[in-house]
Amino acid sequence: MAVNHQLDHTIQTKSYDSVSDLHRHDLDLYSNHIYLFGIEDYNAGAGGAHDAEPGVEYIMANRFIRNMNLCMRANPEQPVVIHMKTGGGYWEEGMAIYDTIKSCPHPVTILVYTMASSMSSIILQAANKRVMMPHSHFLFHDGSTSVGGTVKQVHSTIEFGKIQDQQMMDIYSEAIGRSAKFIDKTEAYKMKWLRAQMDKKEDVYLTPDQAVLLGFADDIFDYNWPSLIEYTTEELQRG
Repeated sequence: MAVNHQLDHTIQTKSYDSVSDLHRHDLDLYSNHIYLFGIEDYNAGAGGAHDAEPGVEYIMANRFIRNMNLCMRANPEQPVVIHMKTGGGYWEEGMAIYDTIKSCPHPVTILVYTMASSMSSIILQAANKRVMMPHSHFLFHDGSTSVGGTVKQVHSTIEFGKIQDQQMMDIYSEAIGRSAKFIDKTEAYKMKWLRAQMDKKEDVYLTPDQAVLLGFADDIFDYNWPSLIEYTTEELQRG
């Protein structure tokens, strides 16, 4: 079934303080750039430390969904560039971001700062164009979870976790399937390769060169800003 990306309305922006909104809302509506960063006033972090990067969580997801929809409607037909600097985080909130990117009718580029790690490595795969900063890195691994409640609730959580694990593996498999290394390989082969890497290393770290070679990213940023919204035919067809 073809995806219908028609928008129901557009937003006319009459006044806009770009500097203020950039710092308050992580959005530059003039250029269609969104900043997907850990929320700085939500600084308790996953471990409670005030200097911890909070990762992917509900405040980030809520803000991003609003920002993406603003960009889509205020600037019809204009590509969106997402500056992403965040580590791992919550599956549900990360997939809300992933689905929001996929819903965009215009090309989307993600530029990775520091890392595409765990949940953010999955978010990266939603973009038409995936670009790594030269000194960033890519990391993938099995997701983690905590369970509690009645025995039935624990079993239910575990069973649902298996579904989420398969969704993660499907996204990674699709990504590596675009690379020369895996383009002619079967789905079973790709799944076996991914599983072997995660079982062997637990945390699988990749340099930007390795991420591109394996199909997890498209380019390493060469500081040519206009190139971020230049797309190949294959990249434009992703969706």
